[in-house]
Amino acid sequence: MRIVVIGLVLLAGLKVWTQDRMYRSVTGEVLIEAYRERAIEVCRKQSAKTVHTAAGTTDLWGSDSEAEVLIGNPGLDVAIWDTQNPRWDERFRHPNLILTGAGEARARCAYDLRDGLATLSTY
Repeated sequence: MRIVVIGLVLLAGLKVWTQDRMYRSVTGEVLIEAYRERAIEVCRKQSAKTVHTAAGTTDLWGSDSEAEVLIGNPGLDVAIWDTQNPRWDERFRHPNLILTGAGEARARCAYDLRDGLATLSTY
């Protein structure tokens, strides 16, 4: 009887995990498709404004650049315990569409889906 109960618990856990992975995958793909063009436009504008960017950086952001959806912007330097920091929500709560530049330059653009702003960084 114990083996049956353990087997059912494992199957239930596998079901929940599978549903969660499928939900996150599909939601990520839909968000990427919905916001990719706007994110590319904002990232191009932001990289054109930045004075210290290298020549040709605006060509990094195109439809062939890699994209992923993350909660929080990993490029912001805010500690998790620093909840009084005004940028804490941007770092840990806002959904971001991360574009990785196509080409030899190692650039990353984080487009904040909530605020509509872009943050450029290199890695």
